[in-house]
Amino acid sequence: MTNKNISFILVLFLIFLTGNISAVSIVGVSPGDVNLKNVLRGGYAERYITVTIDSDDLVGIKLEARGDVKNWLEFPENFSVSKDSPGRILISVKPPSDIPNGNYTGFLRVSTESIGGEAKEEHATSNIRVAIDISINVEVTDLEIFECKASKFIVDSVEVGEDLLFGIDIFNQGNIRLKPEIQIDIWDQEQINIVKSVGMKSGEILPTREESRIFSVPTGDLEIGQYWGDVKVPDCFSSEILTFDILEEGALKAEGILLSIISKIWTDIDETIPIIATFKNIGEKEVDAQFKGKITNEGKIIQILESEKYSVPISEISNFSFFFTPRKAGKYIVSGRIFYDKKRTFESSTIINVNPEKFGIKQFFLTVIYIVLMAFMGYLIFKIRKEKKKYIKKIKRVKNEL
Repeated sequence: MTNKNISFILVLFLIFLTGNISAVSIVGVSPGDVNLKNVLRGGYAERYITVTIDSDDLVGIKLEARGDVKNWLEFPENFSVSKDSPGRILISVKPPSDIPNGNYTGFLRVSTESIGGEAKEEHATSNIRVAIDISINVEVTDLEIFECKASKFIVDSVEVGEDLLFGIDIFNQGNIRLKPEIQIDIWDQEQINIVKSVGMKSGEILPTREESRIFSVPTGDLEIGQYWGDVKVPDCFSSEILTFDILEEGALKAEGILLSIISKIWTDIDETIPIIATFKNIGEKEVDAQFKGKITNEGKIIQILESEKYSVPISEISNFSFFFTPRKAGKYIVSGRIFYDKKRTFESSTIINVNPEKFGIKQFFLTVIYIVLMAFMGYLIFKIRKEKKKYIKKIKRVKNEL
């Protein structure tokens, strides 16, 4: 049997009586092999496998480890699967602390209970078993690796006095146990001042494991309004900025997102192009929304963008349209936010590239005139120098005659 990313065993047991097929069974395991690299001696690593079967009925599955790593593996020995209920199985490995560095192999046998049914008139059946061997490869080392990744940063608005709950998924990509530190800086609505800072440690996360963690932050010292949370996980070199509200008790939450700012990526000088900002109301009440932004070129503000206020119902999308006519070539940045219900969205932006002016008829005639003028100026200079030389020679001749 070859090791592939997805290993399938197809078992076809066909008994023909009066032209009927009695049983067909397909069992699959993904992935077809498990490779665990840089596992620390006395450490821990884990992987998931998925077991599937085409049977509508539940079929019992048995797992059995063999080979060098037999005694290092932990897994559920028995479980059941069906077509609509595949099995997602955790396999973990714990090498002994005194094992030499090196590569160790083994395999996990995945076998089914008997598959078949009761015999019926003029219809034969058969009880069969299916077995699949999954290769297990473990690389043991004594080199400690510290590496992790943080993602899925979330926070929700709360009523005054309630604790904020910041959620983060942390994936331990190394081979040692981690307790990453979390830092949260809370900024005011204008993102000018930090009004609160907290730091805390995450609980222990085993190597190769990803876990969701919730961190509670008291809000007794925060007034009603919108805030921004700068959440950092320094150990994982990860951070993200989130926004949330401290709401009055029983208040409906106003929330919206600036989906995009869209315009032409390339345009020409003096061409008028549209700019469209799209806002969606994802809160619990209707809001009055207004777009405020600007167009800049090389750090200079070229045009201010400010719309009228529009009412946006719950779950509705509203577009804010503007027009821009660039007067020179270059890269322009369009940026802005939606302001609504005393709140503001994250800033969004887009880039407009303006092509250099094309060489048309006007430019052709200007170039011709320039060349003619330059030629005429050159001719005048030549004539002046020539006459000057004649004059100097004449003066010298007169002096010599005297």
